[in-house]
Amino acid sequence: MSTPNFPAPSIPPSALLDFVTNKRPVKTDVPSILSIKDARFTTSGRASIALALEHANITTGDEVLIPAYHCEAMVAPARWLGATTIFYKINPDTSIQLEDIDAKITSKTRAIIVTHYFGFEQQLQQIRALCTKHAIVLIEDCAHALFGLSSGQPIGTTGDYAVASCMKFLPIYEGGLICSTSRDISDIKLSSPSLIFQIKSAINCLEAAVFYHRLGLLGRLINASFKLKDKLWAFLKSLKPDRQGIGLGPSSSEGGFGLDEAWIHKTMSIFSDRIVRNAELSYMAEQRRQNYQTLHQSLQTLPGCHPLFPALPDHTVPWVYPLYVSHPEKYFLTLKMQGVPVWRFGEFLDAAVTKDVCPISVEYSKHIFQFPCHQSLTPGEIDWMLNKIKEIFSDKS
Repeated sequence: MSTPNFPAPSIPPSALLDFVTNKRPVKTDVPSILSIKDARFTTSGRASIALALEHANITTGDEVLIPAYHCEAMVAPARWLGATTIFYKINPDTSIQLEDIDAKITSKTRAIIVTHYFGFEQQLQQIRALCTKHAIVLIEDCAHALFGLSSGQPIGTTGDYAVASCMKFLPIYEGGLICSTSRDISDIKLSSPSLIFQIKSAINCLEAAVFYHRLGLLGRLINASFKLKDKLWAFLKSLKPDRQGIGLGPSSSEGGFGLDEAWIHKTMSIFSDRIVRNAELSYMAEQRRQNYQTLHQSLQTLPGCHPLFPALPDHTVPWVYPLYVSHPEKYFLTLKMQGVPVWRFGEFLDAAVTKDVCPISVEYSKHIFQFPCHQSLTPGEIDWMLNKIKEIFSDKS
């Protein structure tokens, strides 16, 4: 079955570079994984998982427990190292099923990955105790949760390693993070990406902002210069032919799900690094919470739907707004074709995950729609999206 050619979303699906997000000094009054000092910036969250597993000496014959509700990017790093992946169940509220994990631990179990889905924090005291008891490495997957508290502690501080996906929250082309509060990760060796990639990263970020009419007059000037972009690309590629089969960027930055081995041991670009280090975190967090609440107020009573989470807890900063849709086949493609930014985490689960393994994961992979609530959305864009969603659901109800 071929994939339809969807039009570009009519409003930005992710954060954009503008004159607000990065214009104020960083504050420290919002808990964030970015506050952990022993950290290394990488090209993606999946590269960070690979580095964590590699640093923990996971190898062929070892078993890694992964939530059955996942994307391929969470599975590929373990298989890259030759480990066997074992999938465990989640509950309807996306919390882990500790009993299922306990039952699946064997003498070969070396690591367990726990994910804070959609920015809503897992409670980790019990899984932390279980990992300590069995000498198992706990990897705290914060790809959806750049901010927050988990079990009363700042996000990312409970696991032996924590990983994040900065590009899910910030206006950058690529970027991940690996950190630890209990292990020395200074021996993780990373090299800088090529000059071509450094330029591509900056241009992509600027191009996205211009496409959605940000940056004002500067944006219009940049847009005029983009007419020369294809010629510039051809020239840059001719200066340094790709002899190793390495693309101009990791697939994670282009919407792919695989793991690019060539990008695992690379740092993020200088441009992305500056954006991350200078972002106004408290503004981002508050704006995301406000936008989430706006979507929640409007969509929680939509016929045939219900919010995945009934309320937004204090300190929780959402990645997206997840909505359970009873009949997804009636709406998903129409939303995409009409320019509404919508997607489904875990849409393509590993073949080993069946209803017998975890019925909730199989169900959620089709029924949970995600809508953006990022800090770059304007009130007009949010209104347009909500009106379009209501219109489409009304037409097909």
